[in-house]
Amino acid sequence: MKGNHRSENIERARELNRLACEQISNGNLEEAQENLIEAIHIAPSLAAPHTNLGVLHCWDGELDEAIALHLKARHLDPNLSGPHTNLGVAYAWHGKLDEAIQSLEAALQCNPNSAEAHTCLGFAYICQGDLDAAMASSKEAIRLGDGGEAQLNLGLIYTWQGRFDEAAELYKAAIETDPTLAEPHNNLGLMYLFQGEIENAINAFKTSIELDGGEEPHTNLGLIYSWQGKLDEAMTLHKEALDMAPDSTEVQINFGLTYIYQDKLDEAETVLEGALRSDPNSTEAHTNIGIIHFRHGKLADATTSYKKAGGLAEARNNLGIVYYQQGKQEAAIAEFKAAIDMENLEEARTNLSAVTSNVKDVDAAELQVSPIGAPIGVPAAWCEIVD
Repeated sequence: MKGNHRSENIERARELNRLACEQISNGNLEEAQENLIEAIHIAPSLAAPHTNLGVLHCWDGELDEAIALHLKARHLDPNLSGPHTNLGVAYAWHGKLDEAIQSLEAALQCNPNSAEAHTCLGFAYICQGDLDAAMASSKEAIRLGDGGEAQLNLGLIYTWQGRFDEAAELYKAAIETDPTLAEPHNNLGLMYLFQGEIENAINAFKTSIELDGGEEPHTNLGLIYSWQGKLDEAMTLHKEALDMAPDSTEVQINFGLTYIYQDKLDEAETVLEGALRSDPNSTEAHTNIGIIHFRHGKLADATTSYKKAGGLAEARNNLGIVYYQQGKQEAAIAEFKAAIDMENLEEARTNLSAVTSNVKDVDAAELQVSPIGAPIGVPAAWCEIVD
């Protein structure tokens, strides 16, 4: 009798898990969570309900809870690919990229044809900055029939590489695969932004916002409005983005940039210091803090900030202005030329022309400083729901 009761519980738990999978597909996440909890309660030895519940926690940003559930599922069934895949996603979102890649490679050992694992491996490689590996994984996921996220990731890589026609084709394919996805519209907007098609970018970001795309389209649209001088609209969007992602480096950078445009330097510095707490190596945050130091007359501090952001054309241009202010004309010219070589920066070309003209004693305050924002493209991961 005891064995029969246990078998009945296992079968009932499987039914609840299958029902939860359908509910997740239909967006009924609260009902799915209740059924998964019940399934785990009556049959704690089943792996699938654990990892599926972990996915729901992951989507809610409860990464520690998600990781614990995926580890439990992996322990219960080490040969099931889903817990490895989902654990990799949770690790990646937690910033533990080495652990993420290790888990996703384990998933592919269990199932080499898992489109989800290949997609998520591409996501982890993007987060790690290994774009060649990300491209290979994304292409394999597309070959295996992913749900659109790998197309999104490959399109994002193409956008960064300036391969805009190929990127647009992939974003549009992702939208056709799933019209409810907000991320392709955001990334399409990013592509338009890089091409200078501002109105198209605005429309794409607005569509992404309408589809609940999170902080990225809010801060991207806010960045455009800042450039256009629509500072009230920009502030509203950046505040909404910050509410959604208070620790996002990019969101804080863009918020701080808008304060700089309003000449609210103390507020800008506070926000940008938060960005540096989130990412101490953020070149954009160092560049903009350098602008604040320069405007306060703290030239040594400005120089330090710009040198920390030396990989950006804007920082090199701004450092040139500091050097010119200090009377170091040759050093200033070298920095303006470096900014032009890096990115053909318009402000640097203007400044170089000014300081090498026949006009003597150009006022450093009249040279063109380059504040910088941080537009965000969204890579995507695809969790594996285990039926």
